[in-house]
Amino acid sequence: MKQEIEFWRARVNEVMPDQHFAEIELNQDGLVNDVVIVNREFVFRFAKTEHDADTLAREVTILDLVRPRLNVSIPKPIHYERGCMVYPYLRGQPLLRETVLALDELEQTSIADTLGMLLYALHTSPLSEPGQEVKPTIAPASREQNIDIRARVREKIYPLLLPHQIQWAEALYEGALATEDFFDYEPVLVHADLAPYHILFDERGRGSDEHNRMITGILDFGTAGVGDAAQDFGTLLSAYGEQFVVKMGATYPGLNQLLPRARFHAQAIELQWVLNGIESGENFWFTAHLGGARGIRS
Repeated sequence: MKQEIEFWRARVNEVMPDQHFAEIELNQDGLVNDVVIVNREFVFRFAKTEHDADTLAREVTILDLVRPRLNVSIPKPIHYERGCMVYPYLRGQPLLRETVLALDELEQTSIADTLGMLLYALHTSPLSEPGQEVKPTIAPASREQNIDIRARVREKIYPLLLPHQIQWAEALYEGALATEDFFDYEPVLVHADLAPYHILFDERGRGSDEHNRMITGILDFGTAGVGDAAQDFGTLLSAYGEQFVVKMGATYPGLNQLLPRARFHAQAIELQWVLNGIESGENFWFTAHLGGARGIRS
């Protein structure tokens, strides 16, 4: 571990040689970046591969595009070079499902309202600016992508499942694919990975008002791109359950129309992550959705 720390300290010093870095924290569990937190002041993200460096470059473009529209903190690079981005550390705690359940009804509604407004602002952001065009998200959304995924799930995952699990997976895909226009959607800018650890929450609140707790930031736009708004709500359904997510309809016009596809995405993502684990050989994919919420309505 000491050798690792010294390696990353040297990398950080190469990027910002004029700074003094006393405290180094490593997070190498990310899918596309090695993350180094320095002095709890700066976050350094180093792309793992050349392909991941392309993803990081795209993320910088998206951050610049959405920053004026989102009324919370998001990463604002103070240094960027190919394969490396540095931004000020964003404070807050992950918005865990357990945190949401511990809130009273008024607080839950306030948090849901904020998330609804943030997603509406994101989903109505322009898809391009002069010289900048947002590419599609890598998260699967189209009918053709899901037909392909279903075939690979049948081949590679079904041999590992019990009969009732196969029945569930068959019903999930059959129900969606039986309707020709089920996967038709209006292309919007999506985050596509709005998991609890990417939503920052202030547990203390502002001033003396215990009901004034708030969302403070959104992290990691590496998967963001043009996609289906239902994908973001599917991730939230998977994390928090439908009883909480439907509250966002008060500040997100048209949420009810997105819910059927969101319910599909919330369940299909579990199969997609297992498939990623089998095809990549990386075991962490198999446990990625432990602890997620249930309560998807039919």
